Amino acid sequence: MVLPFLLNKKFLILVIALAISFLIYGNGIRGGFVFDDTAVIDKRGDLKDFGNFLNLFVSPYHQNTPQSGLYRPLTMASYSLNYAIFGLSPTSFHIINIIIHAMNSFLLFWLVNFLFKSRKFALFSFFLFLTHPIHTEAVTSIVGRSELLAFFWSFIAIYFFIKKRKFLSAAAFLLALWSKESALMALPLIFYIDPERGREGPQRVSASYGVDWTQCGVKFWAAIRRLWIYIPALVIYLIFRWVALGKYVFKEDITTTVENPLKFVSFFERVAAAFKVLFLYLEKLVWPIHLSADYSYNVIKLAGSFFKSWESLIGLIFFVLLIFAISYRKTRSSVVGFGATLFLFPFLLVSNLIIPIGTIMGERLMYFPSAGFVILAAFILHKIASNKIGNIISLTAIIAISMLFSIKTIDRNRDWWDNRSLFEAALAESPDGLLTRTSLAAVHIRNNEWNKAERELEAAQGIYKDNAHAYNLLGIVADHKGGFDSAEGFYKKSIELSANPVNARINLADLFLKQGRYKEAGEQFLKIIEFNPVSEYVIRYAYIQIALNKPDVAIETINKYYGLKTVNSDSSLVLGTAYFVKKDYPAALKYLETAKNLGKTESEIDVMIGISKQQSNTK
Repeated sequence: MVLPFLLNKKFLILVIALAISFLIYGNGIRGGFVFDDTAVIDKRGDLKDFGNFLNLFVSPYHQNTPQSGLYRPLTMASYSLNYAIFGLSPTSFHIINIIIHAMNSFLLFWLVNFLFKSRKFALFSFFLFLTHPIHTEAVTSIVGRSELLAFFWSFIAIYFFIKKRKFLSAAAFLLALWSKESALMALPLIFYIDPERGREGPQRVSASYGVDWTQCGVKFWAAIRRLWIYIPALVIYLIFRWVALGKYVFKEDITTTVENPLKFVSFFERVAAAFKVLFLYLEKLVWPIHLSADYSYNVIKLAGSFFKSWESLIGLIFFVLLIFAISYRKTRSSVVGFGATLFLFPFLLVSNLIIPIGTIMGERLMYFPSAGFVILAAFILHKIASNKIGNIISLTAIIAISMLFSIKTIDRNRDWWDNRSLFEAALAESPDGLLTRTSLAAVHIRNNEWNKAERELEAAQGIYKDNAHAYNLLGIVADHKGGFDSAEGFYKKSIELSANPVNARINLADLFLKQGRYKEAGEQFLKIIEFNPVSEYVIRYAYIQIALNKPDVAIETINKYYGLKTVNSDSSLVLGTAYFVKKDYPAALKYLETAKNLGKTESEIDVMIGISKQQSNTK
């Protein structure tokens, strides 16, 4: 990456960004894999095997789950590099996130300073963005890296475009798309700051500190045609996305009313609620005190219509003002127009206004749009600083705000140390949060706090009865108490209600195994691997088939999912055991010795190897 930050003043800004970023996010480094980090990163065996690195670029974001409709290979590749270089500890993941956030803050400073030729204005924007507490979820939560990388590569694409290195800009745009789908909104930003639209490019500054393009003689569609270089990047992205997701390339099928109730209401209800969510985002940007990891079912009461919700009306008014600022002749070429553009277009893809997404609201989703907001806020402070007294007022305000933001960010990091602290903090903000209640119940179960788990599940049932996650956890509680019939009923209800019932099927299969019902357990694992063929479940299904005296089915299963190159210790042991049961002792010996050489130490292996050798010699 070629950036002019080695010049002393810019390099100093980068150093300041790194120092402050570690100062305010450093206490989050001690946190573990929390919430979505567990499923997306910690439990992903393919990320820990660096030999699978290139395969990540043709794989869904959630392992073997194209139904999610999510494809973020560069983000996943960065996690794989984390494991390969620094090992399994979450500490390195946190450190990398902090570094990326610092670099993003520097890039925002550079762009504002370049476009509007005011170091003070750029510094105001820089400090507000660097310290804003709403970014905690994107920075301290490890899965927030997709937001960080999408922002980083989008701004790199803008940088190269301004420098008229369009092929490099297109490559950076592809990397931004590979980080997160919402990076598509970098294109409107690139169009907005197209240096060729004005005779003197971005250096020409109007009296309102904006880029003055109003007198340029270049037609609108000519500017659009200059963006042709990004079409190949889009095509490459769509091809890779199709390979990874198949028929889910433009949709997802596993969102439930718990994660995003807006997907299951009428169009007008969805729009009214989406504008209410916009108001809530605006509220948290202006007054970032009440922050939460959970905005799922029942945390945000649906508006119903604009006439029943003043928050929806304010959100609509703010939305209209953004459009006005972008389109009105006197503001579209100013700081106001640029800030509105930087907020509005990234927001649109996560707003649920165009299409429903996987969640109703999330603070991490504000990472990109918040850059537009802080530019507008910094511009107000910059206008105040037009005289000596105003300058003192604005400097005092930016110092005070940055310090208050930093204190809140440091405090908020503590919520992300572990799942218990996170869900207890979310529950304090939103007692009616269904996802919070069930997630906290799961924490209690893992810590053998069964009475507390039951209380949370009872509260969850009172909020919304037909919740698959709650029924799955109720099954675990019933199983713990020895109520196998009740547990089976709860698991089956969870499967019925869930679009992705892997966990409930695993628990049901384990329940069947406890009761010696191997055939029924096998049926559950078969459905699991048909939906989500993770190696752990494939191995367990194969062992069940061996227990049912069906070694050929076990061998067929392993070959189907592992192919002919069976060098994994687990799969080798399954094959060795299956051939041993078949009394094909030479084949059994081959795979059993492979499993032992790869690290398997079970005493049964030596017994089977001894018998296989004896029988092979006899023959």
